[in-house]
Amino acid sequence: MKKLHERYGDRVRFVDVAIRQAHPGEERGPYRSYEEKLEGAREGKREEGIPWTVLVDDYAGTAHRAYSREMTDPVFLIGSDGRVAFYLMWAHAPTLKKVIEELLERGGRGVVDGGIDRMVHLFVSFVNGYHGLRRGGQRAVREYNTGAFGAGVLTFLGSKAKPLLAPLALRTEPLPVAARLALLGGLATTAALSAWSLRRHG
Repeated sequence: MKKLHERYGDRVRFVDVAIRQAHPGEERGPYRSYEEKLEGAREGKREEGIPWTVLVDDYAGTAHRAYSREMTDPVFLIGSDGRVAFYLMWAHAPTLKKVIEELLERGGRGVVDGGIDRMVHLFVSFVNGYHGLRRGGQRAVREYNTGAFGAGVLTFLGSKAKPLLAPLALRTEPLPVAARLALLGGLATTAALSAWSLRRHG
């Protein structure tokens, strides 16, 4: 997202909305008050070095429930007319770059690229998400691992392989179809092996 902000920040306003503690654990639990939620948003902005505005949903999560309660990492592209031009159910920079370009070519108005992307883009999360998961503590890692079929193990391994995988995962240009299929196959195999290992040892 930072690369997209560098490229389009003079023409597109970027805004984050803090909704809830993504992976609560013993280090950082669920927010117990709106003040804790505000401080969590400030801390996240500092730690991640986010250069754009971060808003905070109310304590009850009213905006999140109204717009996208089923996903924790959605992205809305709003046109200059105030209407949703595109909705990504899971943040994905290459997809966002493509639809930003299309919206700018249309003068900032209208629905672009069918209006929605329902794909759950997990590769970026596996490569770049462990530090966020780890903020919650070991309980957060364990619960994510057991609740998401070994995703905690994949995210840990992805963080270790980040120097190798970052050029593929943390990019703004779409990958060719063959590369995407190879990555999906590799992730599916790794997930299956992780699940097998958990059943065998746990």
